[in-house]
Amino acid sequence: MAGGQAGQIGHNWVQRIDNKQENVAATATVEMQTGDVFVIETPGGGGYGIVY
Repeated sequence: MAGGQAGQIGHNWVQRIDNKQENVAATATVEMQTGDVFVIETPGGGGYGIVY
């Protein structure tokens, strides 16, 4: 709106202990092992542009 940009989508993944990255859908179920890290990048909001 008024020159603003769209927001970004979110992204989830598991960073495995062996350094492999496994993408995870928003409603997925995944088994975790000791040392795995679940990463959540939350969506960004869009912006309202400035009109001069």
